[in-house]
Amino acid sequence: MMRPRTRSLYLTVVLPIVLLVLVSMGAVAYAAMHAMREGVRIVAAQRAQYGLAYTRNLTEDLEHVMRAEHGVRLQTALERFALSPDVDAIRILSVDGKVLQSSRAAEVGSMMPAHVPRLPDPLPPGRDQVQPQVAELPGLLHAAGPVFNRRRCSRCHSDDQAVLGILDVDISLTRQTAGMRTWAEMAGFASILQFGVIAAGVALILGFVVIRPIRRLERSMGEVRHGNYTVAAGPAGTRELDSLVTGFNEMVDRLRRADELEQEAQRAKMARAEQMATLGELAASLAHELRNPLSGIKAAIDVLADEDRREEPRSILRRASNELARVDGVVRQLLNFARPKAPAPGRVELRSTLTDVVTLAKPRAVARQAGLDARLPADPIEVVADREMVQQVVLNLILNALDAIEGIPGPLVTVSVDVRDGMAWCRVTDNGPGIAADRVPTLFKPFATTKPRGTGLGLATSRRLVELQGGQLRLENPGEPGASFAFSLPLFSGTIPA
Repeated sequence: MMRPRTRSLYLTVVLPIVLLVLVSMGAVAYAAMHAMREGVRIVAAQRAQYGLAYTRNLTEDLEHVMRAEHGVRLQTALERFALSPDVDAIRILSVDGKVLQSSRAAEVGSMMPAHVPRLPDPLPPGRDQVQPQVAELPGLLHAAGPVFNRRRCSRCHSDDQAVLGILDVDISLTRQTAGMRTWAEMAGFASILQFGVIAAGVALILGFVVIRPIRRLERSMGEVRHGNYTVAAGPAGTRELDSLVTGFNEMVDRLRRADELEQEAQRAKMARAEQMATLGELAASLAHELRNPLSGIKAAIDVLADEDRREEPRSILRRASNELARVDGVVRQLLNFARPKAPAPGRVELRSTLTDVVTLAKPRAVARQAGLDARLPADPIEVVADREMVQQVVLNLILNALDAIEGIPGPLVTVSVDVRDGMAWCRVTDNGPGIAADRVPTLFKPFATTKPRGTGLGLATSRRLVELQGGQLRLENPGEPGASFAFSLPLFSGTIPA
């Protein structure tokens, strides 16, 4: 039978748990990223506000410097303001984009029209309503707004210019970007660490709580499989596994008791076999010693019966001779049972063998006014057997059947044969009352008989002869009318086993 494919408990339990952890962590990570995007949006808005505020403050600071020093030291002021780690560059542009002043001296005189914001046309009366325009660039927050000509600027500038210039500020986002990158790396590392800790924790917990007790139980089962019924599994520490361990220990205890009973029965069987062997040897020796005197006594009685002319003594002597003949038959059956000859297996054609036995038993059936039929197949059936032993077994079964149907109307005994599963099955069936089911356990035991003058050795001897030839003898229908005895013989396959 093909062994079913099995999976490790780690794969069956740990893998789903790890997948569950991954799904939950993914959900948490998705929620965190969503929150982070919202945070980035809020930070961007805050940065825009910060850029506006920073630009306004810087504009006021530059106005103070210009008013205090009449614009003489404006370059120095710009360079000083740019020393802040949050400032990348500060420029003052003309309305057409020419760099008038810059914290980067090399940029003075260059054209940066893209840095000039689009101003409303016409300018609104409330010029403070024109806010600097803020845009976030890679690594920078760019803010640019107009510097309007005010009354306090008339000391240095004429009144015909509404916009004196454009204040252009690049605010560095390096620190904020580095902080967010560091936070993202720490969050990723924390997630990986969290996953590793959870996975290792689940594996260790399952290993100690589930896997290790199960493996101990598996080792104990291996011991039992190899015949060690003294092993006992220790407690696992959990209610469910302890229940399993308790059931296993109870099963092992029952197996141990059953093994002890089996060994005891085997020892009793061996002792019985030894006793039977000894009894058989004794019976064989006794039968051998009795046959010669019995034969001599019978011969002497037969001589006396022939010489005595008186009818009454002759009748008594003949009756004694018949009883001695019966005793000799019993002794011969006992000798055959105790010391059966070794079979001489050969290639035997079963149909002809059974036909010869039926012919031999026909006179006995006619004397009892019983029918004896042989229902044999048309094709020959060849078996490996001892022909004489087969004839003896079939003759014993026919004689037993004739005894069983004596006195019933229409007595009939049938001999048949069929082939199945590589064996030939010979069957002797009668139409008598059958054999009760409670007699089956003792049916083939020696000296077990219900006949008034039977020895109880016929079926026991027949079974032994069949088993010596590699077959088996059995009653096919216990408890049913019409007993049917069948015995099997191996079919001839071209060779005869040594």
